[in-house]
Amino acid sequence: MGPLQRLQDFFAFTKNEQKVFLFLAVVFLAGAGVKGYRAYIDPPQRTPFGYAAHDTVFFARSAAAETDTAATEQPPAKVELNSATKEQLMTLPGIGEAMAERIMLRRQELGRFRRADELRSVKGIGAKKLEKLTPHIEVK
Repeated sequence: MGPLQRLQDFFAFTKNEQKVFLFLAVVFLAGAGVKGYRAYIDPPQRTPFGYAAHDTVFFARSAAAETDTAATEQPPAKVELNSATKEQLMTLPGIGEAMAERIMLRRQELGRFRRADELRSVKGIGAKKLEKLTPHIEVK
């Protein structure tokens, strides 16, 4: 009794199971051989990535974007309290839709604002908010 016969007796594989294992072993070895051949005989052609060309494009676009925004940025015009619309009031820092409506209601009650300090009579505008608004508003 040879060593192969002893293995067959030990594992007790049927003839069909032996054929399947033999097929899997042959396919595995063939795949390993093909992969080894490709890696050794035909190595992949890789070129290093050149960052220099992409960096110049990036810096050129960044510089163009900065000059575009710098040229178009103008200091915001002051908002005139007595004639401003709700949308114009909403451009002020810290003024939302509800606050703009309250300012317009207070303006209707007073007739018109005579000084910027009168904004403090609007609910929600205190000393700090008025201090932030003062550079952006004017009263005529």
